[in-house]
Amino acid sequence: MSINNVPLFAGPIEGMIWAFGWTAIIIVIWHLRGRRKEKKLELIHKERLAAMEKGIPLPELPEYEESSRPGLVELLAAGRVNPRWPLGIAVLLVMGGAGTTLAMYLSGDPFHRQVWPFGMIPIFLGVGFVLFYGVMHRGAKS
Repeated sequence: MSINNVPLFAGPIEGMIWAFGWTAIIIVIWHLRGRRKEKKLELIHKERLAAMEKGIPLPELPEYEESSRPGLVELLAAGRVNPRWPLGIAVLLVMGGAGTTLAMYLSGDPFHRQVWPFGMIPIFLGVGFVLFYGVMHRGAKS
């Protein structure tokens, strides 16, 4: 199936390039982060060796973690998640869905005129998040 002689789906070669390309990008990012952490540890080691050679008291060891920001699991375990997170997600979904719906409905393309209701899906998901917040918020008050 194609629209205006442009294929809707790429062939298997393009799909493999897409999948392996993203995998390669993720591996490169992971490698670069590891090298940055390794250089940081090497610098700390050199500073400590220089201090030992000069007889200066050793500098305190900094945290070796790349960042001191807690992850999502730690935040959830500590209960430090903003209780209004469903409202933020709801706003994003409703506005994104409304924009998508309006753009497809107003476009002159007949295919977009047929599929504009698909933009309603994120709108109703956003309304569901607002209802979820209302139910949970009301339940927390009692």
